[in-house]
Amino acid sequence: MKIFNKTIYGFLSASVLYSTMALPLNQTEKKIKILTEKSDLLSIQEWNNYCSSLKNFFTTTNADNSLIHGYDIEFSNNYDMMIVDDKFLFGDVAYIESKYIDDNVGRQLHEYYLDLTNEVSQNSLSFHDSKLFQQGFLDNHLYALPFEKDFHLLYYRNINTNINDLDMGTISWDDILSIKSGSSSTTSSYPLSVAYGNDDELLETFMEYVQGKVDISGRNNINFENLYNESSSNIYSSFKKFVVSTNPTETDINKLTDITIENAYNALKKDESLFFKGKASHFSYLTKSDVNNNISAKLPPKNTSVLTTRYLVINSSSLIDKKVLVEVALQLTSKEIQLYKAEQFGKIPTFDLAQKSSDTSIQTYSEKNSDISGFIEKLNPMYLKDIFSNKYSAPLLEIRALLPEDIRKYVKDGNDQSLSNVLENTKNLLMDKVGVAHLPTILLYVPIIIFALFAIVVIILIFKYRNHPYLKIFSPNFCILSILGITLNIISPLFRMEINSISKCKFIYVYETIYTDLTLFPMVAVTYRIYTIYHNKSKDIKNKNLNRRIYTLFIVGLLLMIIYSACSSFLVLKFFFQANGTIDTYRQPLCTYNSGGILEWIERRINEAIYIVMIFLIIVTGRISKKFGEFKYIYCMFFIGIMEYGFNYILSILPSNKYFGFYLLTIVINSILNSLLIYYLVGSRLIYCIKHPNDSEPYHIEELVNNNKTQTQIQTMEE
Repeated sequence: MKIFNKTIYGFLSASVLYSTMALPLNQTEKKIKILTEKSDLLSIQEWNNYCSSLKNFFTTTNADNSLIHGYDIEFSNNYDMMIVDDKFLFGDVAYIESKYIDDNVGRQLHEYYLDLTNEVSQNSLSFHDSKLFQQGFLDNHLYALPFEKDFHLLYYRNINTNINDLDMGTISWDDILSIKSGSSSTTSSYPLSVAYGNDDELLETFMEYVQGKVDISGRNNINFENLYNESSSNIYSSFKKFVVSTNPTETDINKLTDITIENAYNALKKDESLFFKGKASHFSYLTKSDVNNNISAKLPPKNTSVLTTRYLVINSSSLIDKKVLVEVALQLTSKEIQLYKAEQFGKIPTFDLAQKSSDTSIQTYSEKNSDISGFIEKLNPMYLKDIFSNKYSAPLLEIRALLPEDIRKYVKDGNDQSLSNVLENTKNLLMDKVGVAHLPTILLYVPIIIFALFAIVVIILIFKYRNHPYLKIFSPNFCILSILGITLNIISPLFRMEINSISKCKFIYVYETIYTDLTLFPMVAVTYRIYTIYHNKSKDIKNKNLNRRIYTLFIVGLLLMIIYSACSSFLVLKFFFQANGTIDTYRQPLCTYNSGGILEWIERRINEAIYIVMIFLIIVTGRISKKFGEFKYIYCMFFIGIMEYGFNYILSILPSNKYFGFYLLTIVINSILNSLLIYYLVGSRLIYCIKHPNDSEPYHIEELVNNNKTQTQIQTMEE
């Protein structure tokens, strides 16, 4: 597994999220603490000025607000509110959740956000772009308010006159590489500087470049298949060539892919690069700070850019009055403060510019920021959530965490197959991948069927020789039931390979209970039967009813456990899908459920108690248990437990290279071990019965009689 890149602010936010939830905030001061990240290109002093200015504006404009009067805002690591981008907001939510994200960040992060659905009037928020506003909802519940948005621009110097007249709507990213400065006074040595060292920037540049080749925007777009089908290598090689050509003077590919946003900007500042790929929020900063250098900007090729929106969410565990927090959130996302941020710092409001004719605030912004407004109106926005949005897509947080490094690795080593595998994994599960769902599936069925047939043959032979004295004393009926349980375990991978519904998860949960208890309970029944006979001093005929009593207890006990498991599965436990593996390896969905609380605890303790009781019964019967092979039951249960935990562990660490082959090997080994377990349990006795079908004295009765057992008890043990 890769370690999370420290530049991914969202994951750092989540870490603070959990630490904050665990430790209540100190509210001795009337301060609203807000967690956010520092804007790039700003120095520490400039960032502090931004925070101070925003704080003063908030205090001044809300001096007459009785609800929040006296409250102050502070940007801090402990927080009552958090500002996150759209890639983090609900980025953990997916139909097939990510174990990788769960292990590193957690799941259902929105449960830590205050639900604003009934706290705010949605009509009062209609000035927001409707799509951006709707992205703050999850399952019809409002958790986040739009704070600001951003997109990419290409910055250049006005002295490059031939750039001023470029129609960016018609050119491609590859065309950028061939553009000349058009000025003898410029010394630009390469066409474009991009912060490839920033994971988000690299991912978004890749997606924008691909968009120029094939339309992958929009939800459930089938064109995304072009990124992992036979034509994908052309797109990959073209992108790698583009990256290298943006700075042909840099011969060290490692340095090229580690360029920071500051390095990229300095290349433009020093006139080393013709273009600098920056953000629209940089526009005011760059044009004001470098006014003497006459910097201008254009939209990226095809007027297409990934659109990023930042949202404000409220910590539901904050000790501050929720009404105060909601009012502060509304003020921090209001039209007034967004206009202030736009004027003072060049931030891009989340306004719906289509309302400028009817809304004076939006009209004011549009008139004062005509350049940015013009860009917004021409922009063809891309939304990463829409691109990775089909039913079985990986969560966006996982894609954001891992895909950029995979792209960076491809630029370095040119391994088409590796990147194709990753991109296909973002959309498809293991069994849906090209070249996996047919022949390999048959290969999986073959060993399972073979070993299942072996178990069935053993069951038939046991039934055939059930009256043979050498086998009868081993309780063949219960032995058949145990082997039937092992057989159900052998074929269980067939159900787990293609899980496509929560109902099937619930069925599998009950199915596992059935084959576990069907294997275990007969062993306990046989042990109890021998123990009862061994300790019964009476010579009367009451022992003849023992089998009937044991069968009754067995059936009742098994049915109770199945009913208990079914009630837990269908009525109590909340199941969800979680992918074993990552987009770097494979994504095989597993049925997972939240903690079952007391019910799950009781079921586990019952099974543990059964193990303990069985071991006790076998030990106290001593030599008789050993003579009848009961110690095999202990060994079988022990190995069954080891195999179950070992199998699950091995599945979690299978190598990414040729995963399915290793998975198939694991299934075969598991089936072989189960078959060997069957042989160990009854194999030698069954072979003896086959070779000596007419034997009637498989053990020394004298030895049992000398051990204080009557002939009646011995006969009962045989029955």
